[in-house]
Amino acid sequence: MLANANLESGSSASPPARTRFRPSRWLVPLPGYLLLAILTLPPFVYGVYLSLVDIDIAIPNRPVSFVGLANYYEILFSAAGQNAIFNTLLLSFSSTIAAVVFGMVVAYLIAFFAGRFSGFVVVFVLIPLSVSPVAVALVFSLMLDPLYGPIPQVIYSLTGSLIAPTSNVFGARLVIILLQAWQWSPIAVILLLGGIQSLPREPVEAALIDGASLWQIIRKVHMPLLRPLIAVTAIFEFILCSQVFAATQLLTNGGPGTATVDLSLFIYKVGIAESGQVSLAAAGGIVALIMGLLSAALWLRVTKWEKEIY
Repeated sequence: MLANANLESGSSASPPARTRFRPSRWLVPLPGYLLLAILTLPPFVYGVYLSLVDIDIAIPNRPVSFVGLANYYEILFSAAGQNAIFNTLLLSFSSTIAAVVFGMVVAYLIAFFAGRFSGFVVVFVLIPLSVSPVAVALVFSLMLDPLYGPIPQVIYSLTGSLIAPTSNVFGARLVIILLQAWQWSPIAVILLLGGIQSLPREPVEAALIDGASLWQIIRKVHMPLLRPLIAVTAIFEFILCSQVFAATQLLTNGGPGTATVDLSLFIYKVGIAESGQVSLAAAGGIVALIMGLLSAALWLRVTKWEKEIY
C-alpha cells in the first residue's frame, strides 16, 4: 500500500522544469555587428577625439589643447561651413532623386520591352559601375572642355557662343548631379528591375479586367508594392551619391567661386590642400556622418518602411 501511494504521488508530481534556450533575433547578426564594430569604432573614436582638440599640422611642435565643440561651432555657423553643408544636401538629394527616377524608368523599359534580351541589356546598363569615379570625372571634364570638348562645340554651333557648361552656378551643379546620377543609377536599375519582375500577376490582371491603364497600374498597383524596395534603393543611392569629391574636385574644383564646395571637398581643402587644420576637418567628417544617418532615418520615417519590417 505504501509503495502504491508513493507511486501515485510520484506520478502526479510535475516533472522538473527545464531551462529552454530562447533564440533572439539579435544573435544571428551578432558576429557581423562585432566585426563591424572592430573595423569602424577605432577610427571613429579617433576622429571624435581629433574633432574635440585643436591640431594644426602646419604648425610643428604645437601643443594639443582641448577646445570642446569649437570646431563643430565653426562648421555649423561659419559661412564656409554652412555653404558646404548646403551644397552637400543639394547635390546629394538631387543626385539621389535623379538616379532613382532614371533607374525606375530604365527598369520599366527593360521589363516591358527587352523581353528575352533583358539580361543582355542589363550588362550594358552596368557599364558605369565598372568605371572608377575619378575616371568618370576626368572623362566628363574632357567632354566639357571649352576648347576641345564636344559639348561646348555643340553649344557653339547652336548659339554662336563658346560657353563652358560649368562656368555658371546652375550649370556646374547640374553637371555634377547628372554625372552622379549617370554613374550610380545602375544600382537602382538592378534593384527595381528585380522588384518589378517579382511582383504578383493577380493584382495586375484584376486591374486590367477593370479597365485600368498602364499608368494607373504602375501608380496604383506597382508603387505601393514597391515602396519598401524604393526606400532601400534610395538609401543606397544616397550613400553613393554623397561621394561627390571626385566630381567637385576634378570638374569644378569647388567653383565657380564656392558654389560646388561640398563637405568632402571642404574637408580636403581645410585638412590637406590649403591648410593643416586636421581637427576642423575631423569635425566636418563627423558632421557629414551625422547628416547621412539623419537623412536615412528621416527617409525611413517618411516612407514608413521600418514598420513593415518590425
